[in-house]
Amino acid sequence: MRSTRMNKPLREPGPDPTSAPARVDSPPFLPDPAGLVLLAEIADAGSLSAAARALGTTQPALSKQLRRLEEALGAPVFERGVRGVQATPDGAALLARARAIRAQVRQAAEEVAQRRGAREGRLVVALSHFATLVLLPRVLPGFRQRWPGLSLTVLPPPFGLEGLREGRPDFAVMSMPAERLGKEYRARALCATRVAVVARAGHPLAGARALAELAGADWVLPSPDSAISRGLTRAFRQAALPPPRCAVNCETLTGLEVLVRHGDLLGAVPMEVHLARAAASGLVRVPLVEPVDGARVALLRWADAMPTPASADLEAAFVDAAHGLAREGGGG
Repeated sequence: MRSTRMNKPLREPGPDPTSAPARVDSPPFLPDPAGLVLLAEIADAGSLSAAARALGTTQPALSKQLRRLEEALGAPVFERGVRGVQATPDGAALLARARAIRAQVRQAAEEVAQRRGAREGRLVVALSHFATLVLLPRVLPGFRQRWPGLSLTVLPPPFGLEGLREGRPDFAVMSMPAERLGKEYRARALCATRVAVVARAGHPLAGARALAELAGADWVLPSPDSAISRGLTRAFRQAALPPPRCAVNCETLTGLEVLVRHGDLLGAVPMEVHLARAAASGLVRVPLVEPVDGARVALLRWADAMPTPASADLEAAFVDAAHGLAREGGGG
């Protein structure tokens, strides 16, 4: 049978104003999901040779699979160059779906194995500083006992929510985003936090009791959109004070601690994070009378995701740890 993939519909000569709009032919057959997984692997590796090494195959075999995918799609998905490969516009448009399919394939295999008793697999979680320093130590020992063969990867902040669709991370424990989440995300509130204002030992304002005493201070803070920055600004506004004067925006906890410790800048971190880090950071908490509300911590995942038994167990452990912290009087 002759292939008609490249054939175009026959037309009479000359334009026909009454004819229907031209139709773009769809691909002749659906691409193999394995080919889409391959697309994600090559894009992440940056070259065919690197992807072949990661997958334990040869570059010629990989090139053959890639050609089959491009033939199925009717379009190239990569441009080859001296620095490796780069996704074409069509390839880039498919990447999010390809990564999501790759995650689903991996999770499907792990789902069956774990239901049959395997205590192994892979999980990737994105954790805020609060979740890493305060919740994870409560979660990890028991989880490791239950899942001794599982490999856990923790992604630090900042991170984008778009990775949840692609299964990297499997879920996130982080501050609830300020913007309204779309229906594609599922969020479960865990706990509320308070903010600790911190300073170096011996700072002139280290003993301040009221926000009014900090009105002229310079600060190092996370991004203006962060829950900490918004909470501090709200507290200043409620005290009829101008917004805190941010001299440095710093997204990393270590960087913030270093800048506060070696200068006269004030900083702000979640209360529990300061308590966990006080001995190592050498910073002291400014004993303010006015409370400063911090982030509402939530567990977020892609709404259509189906967690493996290990992922569901880890989620439940984070929920239990957060609720236990709240009962103890921390995290809110």
